Amino acid sequence: MARVCMAALLVFLLAGCAGNIANKAALGTEPTVYAKVLKEPDPLLLGCYLRSRPSEFNRPNSYQYCLVKKGDRYAVYYKWRDGKTMEQHEGWMPFTINGDRMISDTEPSTYLVKDGGVWHNYGGRSMLSRMVRE
Repeated sequence: MARVCMAALLVFLLAGCAGNIANKAALGTEPTVYAKVLKEPDPLLLGCYLRSRPSEFNRPNSYQYCLVKKGDRYAVYYKWRDGKTMEQHEGWMPFTINGDRMISDTEPSTYLVKDGGVWHNYGGRSMLSRMVRE
């Protein structure tokens, strides 16, 4: 039984790693869309982040982004999945960057710097969810 559990855990971990590797490989491609920059981004926004699972939801949406600088422009590789329908969107997506915040131009998410960390807000709600650096 222990072997079966270990094998299942290994498969689960490798599947998770494979997903991140594909994401990282996509970062080497030329962006298909660049961010609109109103003010240079706070350095904390740069890099790759994922949203930690909010405990108050049974099937929360998942969000990941990588903000990269390509030459003198910025681009966002974005991946989000609806927790209920499992519909997933992934790729280079349009964002507007304004200093300490980054706003999706395709869905109602905002990423902002607060208290030395990066946070996610959905649709202007009062709740913020911490983003974790990948």
